[in-house]
Amino acid sequence: MSKKTLNLTIEESIKERAKRIAKNRGISVSQLFEEAIAREEDSEEFAPKPGSAAYKLMNLIPESEKLENYDYKKLKMEALKEKYGL
Repeated sequence: MSKKTLNLTIEESIKERAKRIAKNRGISVSQLFEEAIAREEDSEEFAPKPGSAAYKLMNLIPESEKLENYDYKKLKMEALKEKYGL
């Protein structure tokens, strides 16, 4: 996924809060913003944190092989049935 630059005009106090929060989490302000947008966009959809292992794995799957509409609970139950013979 390619990255693009985004300039924001925000209050100085918000900028300082964002920097402090990002520093406390050990991430950049850009990554903090990405995570906030990912959470807001569709809270029902699984969206791994950018930079996480799940995010990296998800981006290894070619777009042509990703499932558009999947039922996580159904897939989980099928996997458990297969593994444990439930």
